[in-house]
Amino acid sequence: MKGDRLADIRTMGVVVLYRPDSSVLDAVASYRHQVNGLIVVDNSEEQDHELHSRLRDRFGATIVGEGRNLGIAAALNRGARGALAGGFDLLLTMDQDSRAQPDMVEQMLACLGSDWRERVGIVAPFHLTGARPAPGGTTQCSDVMTPMTSGCLVNLAAFREVGPFRDDFFIDFVDNEYCLRLRKKGFQVIRANRALLHHRVGDLRRYGPFVATHHSPLRRYYKTRNRFAVFAEYVRDFPGHCLFDLVRLAKEIGSIVIFERDKAAKLRMMWRGFQDFRRGKFGPHEG
Repeated sequence: MKGDRLADIRTMGVVVLYRPDSSVLDAVASYRHQVNGLIVVDNSEEQDHELHSRLRDRFGATIVGEGRNLGIAAALNRGARGALAGGFDLLLTMDQDSRAQPDMVEQMLACLGSDWRERVGIVAPFHLTGARPAPGGTTQCSDVMTPMTSGCLVNLAAFREVGPFRDDFFIDFVDNEYCLRLRKKGFQVIRANRALLHHRVGDLRRYGPFVATHHSPLRRYYKTRNRFAVFAEYVRDFPGHCLFDLVRLAKEIGSIVIFERDKAAKLRMMWRGFQDFRRGKFGPHEG
């Protein structure tokens, strides 16, 4: 279907929660008016039923929660399948900490173009993380390799074609792998430079060429395991990107050694993640 009017495009939002507090209500309020429906996937082991009721009453949200952590990819897949079942065109993927500017979705829709269903896989916002300022100039839309998942518009026709997010990754590099898969299938990944999302990335601090995120040892495990899985799958198709990310890995190790606490635990879990990649052991970490 071509030539969609922007007003006719139906967008479902999905937000993934994990042990949330009431601040999530303000986060959801920043984008609920920008989407046509909302699915909340709560990955918390203990479900906050009072908070769920407030999300239903205030935002008309559909709540999904099983009392266990499914991981980010499985949660996004649930949102996507629910959106497809409801006949939606796009899925806005959000996390519980991110806050959208009032016109974020509108600015992303403006980057689609008339043949977007066949051409565009994802439109991302500019993530305001504190690492760098928003782009200036007049360029409204830019080609990007692998934007972070939060705040992205996923073309559900492309999702149906390329398949779901890799739930065996559980968390981390889910977005990276999915964007490379879209690109390999011929879809574009675009950033709308005027669409702004306030997004928290750990305890991020910049030290010259190094950026310390202070992620936990467990997050370091997932990032390392899944990063090498992405290298193995896509190095032939995207060698430049994989080389760039290998340099980024070296800088991350440097940041851990020089600037972060729990150095030994983080490096030990990174090594364990690499070992599990070599064994082909994925899913949630056991132990």
